[in-house]
This record gives sequence, structure tokens and C-alpha cells, in this order.
Amino acid sequence: MNLAILLHLAIAIIGIVLLIVIAKVNPVISLVVGALYLGVAGGLGPTDSVVAVSTGFGNLMAEVGLIIGFGVMIGALLSANGTMKRVVDGLLKMGGPKASAYILGLSSGIIFPSIYFDVALVIMAPIAKAIAQRTKRSVAPLAGALAIGLEVGLLMVIPGAAALAMAASLKIDMGTMLLWGIPSGIFLVMSSIFVHTLITDRTWNPAKDEEPGSGYVHVSREEALAADAEVRESVRQGGKLGTDLYGAAEQAREYDVVTAALAEEAAESKDRWDSHQTRLPIIVAMLPILVPILLIIIDTVCRLALGSSPAPIKFLGNPVVALLIGLAIGIVETIPMVTRDGVDEIITQGAQTSGSILLFTGVAGSLGQVITEVGIGDMLAKLFEANAGIPILLAWLVAAILRIAQGSGSVAAMTGASILAPVVVSTGLPPVLILLAASSGAAFGGNVTDNTFWIFKQMLGLTTRGAFQVYTMAQSVLALIGLAFCSALALFF
Repeated sequence: MNLAILLHLAIAIIGIVLLIVIAKVNPVISLVVGALYLGVAGGLGPTDSVVAVSTGFGNLMAEVGLIIGFGVMIGALLSANGTMKRVVDGLLKMGGPKASAYILGLSSGIIFPSIYFDVALVIMAPIAKAIAQRTKRSVAPLAGALAIGLEVGLLMVIPGAAALAMAASLKIDMGTMLLWGIPSGIFLVMSSIFVHTLITDRTWNPAKDEEPGSGYVHVSREEALAADAEVRESVRQGGKLGTDLYGAAEQAREYDVVTAALAEEAAESKDRWDSHQTRLPIIVAMLPILVPILLIIIDTVCRLALGSSPAPIKFLGNPVVALLIGLAIGIVETIPMVTRDGVDEIITQGAQTSGSILLFTGVAGSLGQVITEVGIGDMLAKLFEANAGIPILLAWLVAAILRIAQGSGSVAAMTGASILAPVVVSTGLPPVLILLAASSGAAFGGNVTDNTFWIFKQMLGLTTRGAFQVYTMAQSVLALIGLAFCSALALFF
């Protein structure tokens, strides 16, 4: 009977992968179908299977729904008001060209964890290209650093959306995530960039890996004038369109100047936009993300030192309250730059973005609930008692296979974590170690099934061969180093 249930689990997982990859069914629907199949085949019956799916969804949403929603909104505000770009530019000036890859990786992975990967990529990719052009260096180490940093920020460091979802699934509090995620993320970013740079120093061929003229933006006079006029109008009204439009105009001015007048107009536009962006000191601009982290850390330290936090600290250090405070600070800081209506639009877009994340997060909880109720958790627990390294490898393998098959690192990581969530206590390992293992596996083998692969290729001016070298290879290096790192840590628990 035990073997039959494990067989049904394998069928459910394979079925989920086939639905996503072959039938092109939405991952949310695929996971619900897989969870219902496992419940019915595992003996729960149709009614109880539906109840288990709904219960798992609701329980996880109660823990993480508002946290993810507020986190995404904070990320949208920091993107719109230019804080992320200002921090990266400042760090690059401090570190110099030789340290640029590491600075870019740490900025995207640790300082500004990618609450939403594609949004951060759109902002960071032009910075990576600009650094390569200014320093006359290859774009390969910078692109690889960006691929590594964004993945670490999304999967391992809060408030990355996937990291938050997995923490809730594995019942890891936010303070523990900060204490583990940040040091682990720094080590994995630095070591992975070092190894990937060594590889691309020997394999990168600009003639084959970079699109001809990829360092330049070729636009018509009409397109350049229209972009510049739109930016200038945006600044006049309060900067509602944000840094993305300005970046387009800046590139047009630097690389496709058709008249001196156009360059002069764009320079004036830059001055006016900069006057809006630099209104706040950078440390103040970063308060929306610094204040929540500080509040959560204070609460965690109090609990570790005193056994329980005082009531006010416990309240303010609650992740929902802490992120709500950060969101309020972000709104207050951003209104002078983009107007009240602009902030409302940013918040609305953030809410829309978080919707798909929340849906998948919830159904990952549904699968975990069904696994618990059909008794698979107890079976796996007995298996793990024999070898503590098995859950690390299993979490990594499940996530890696899903990443290769269907493309999404978030989907892969959260599914791997949800499968082990019911038995994580019995493994004897810290739950956060399972999270890091699943996150590492989810970084492995990103390829053409991942829509971000193509965005990465286009934004950095790479050929398909080049994208494989700095997206697939860089993240696979991260995955393998992450597996070794988690396996080594497991020996001490």
C-alpha cells in the first residue's frame, strides 16, 4: 500500500510537469489537478481531496498573502522612484571597474532582492551594458553576475517573492530567513560569480556571443525626439513615467545623436529629472526596505535573547506590520516624484503583479496539504531518518527537474519545498536548509522554456549561444555550488 501511494505521488508530479510543459496548461491549474489526483488516488476520496486542497491554499495564504502583496508593492515603488538605480550607480563608483560584476550581483541579490525578477532585470540590464561599454570590458561577467544575483534575490533572500512563499510553506519565520538568507546569499553570489567569470574568460567569443552593434541603440530621429519629449513632459508633470523612459532617452542621446539640438534637449531633461530623483538622501530613499528588515531583526534578536519579545516589538516586528510600515514610507517618499495618482497607479500594478504569485503560492500549499493527509509525509520521514543528506538532494533534484522542464525558477523552488514541507521537522535539519536546497536546484538549467531567457538575451544584446553562457551557465554554477554548500551544512546538523 505504501508503495502504491508513493507511485501515485510520482504520477502526480510527472503529470504536473507534462501538463505544464507539453499541454501548456497554466502551472496553477496543473498543480490543482495534480493535488486532486493524489488525494483521490491516495484514498482521501473526492470530497476530502477538495477540502484538503482548499485548506492548504487558505492556510498558506493566511501566513504569506499580505507579506507578498506588500513586498511586491514596495519593490514597485523603489523601481519607479529610481532608488535602485541610484544605489547601484553609487556602489559602482565606490568599487571601480574591477569589482563591478560583484557589486552588480550583490546589489541585485542582497541589497535589492528581486521581488519580481523581470522588473529588476529591466532596470539592471541597461546598467550592466553601460558598465561594459564605459570600461571597455566584456559584458559576459556582468551579465552572469546579474543572472546570479537576481536568482539569489528571488529565491533565497526576503523580500524575494519565492523566498517569502517557501518560508511560509516550510514555516520559517522572517527573522530566521534574514539571519540565514543574507550570509548564504552573499557567499553564493560571490563564489558563483568568481567561478562563472573564470569559465567565460576562456569560452566567451564576442563574435559568436554578442549581437553585432549590441552596444548601441539604433533609433530614428523621430523615435528619439518622441522619447525625449515624453520624458521632458513626464518631468514637468512630476516624473510619472519613471526612470525607464529616461533610460531610453539617455541611450538615444549617447548612441544615436542625430543633431546637437537633440543632445542639448536631452541633457536639459536629464538635469530636471535628476533634480527630482536626488531630492532625498540615498539612505532615506532606502528606508522602505531598511525599516522592515530592521524591525524584523530586532524582534528576532529579542526572542533569541529573552525567549519572547515585548508586546510593542512583537507587534512592530510582525512581517505584515513591518512591511506595511515600509510601504507607507515608500508611498510618502514617492508622491512628490510621481504625484498621488502616479503612486496609485504603481500600487495597482504591484497588486496585479502579486496576483499570479499569490495564486501559485497558495496551490503549492494545497499540494503540501494533500501530501500530508494521504500519509506520504510519514513514509518519507522514515526514509530520511536513515540519511540526513537525502532531503537535501531530493529537494534539489525535484526543483532542478522542474526548472529544466517548465522554465520558471519560482514554480520549481516552491514545488520542491512544498513536497518536503510535511516532513521537514522529522529530517532533523533546519527548515531553512531545505529552502536553500530547493532554491539552489531551481536555479539549475534555465533555458529556452523560460521566458526570462529571451528577455535576458534581448536586453543584453546577446546571441542565443551567448545567452546560454551567461544565463543558463551562470545560474547552473549557482545551483551546483548551492548543492555543495547545503550538503556541507547538513553534516553539522
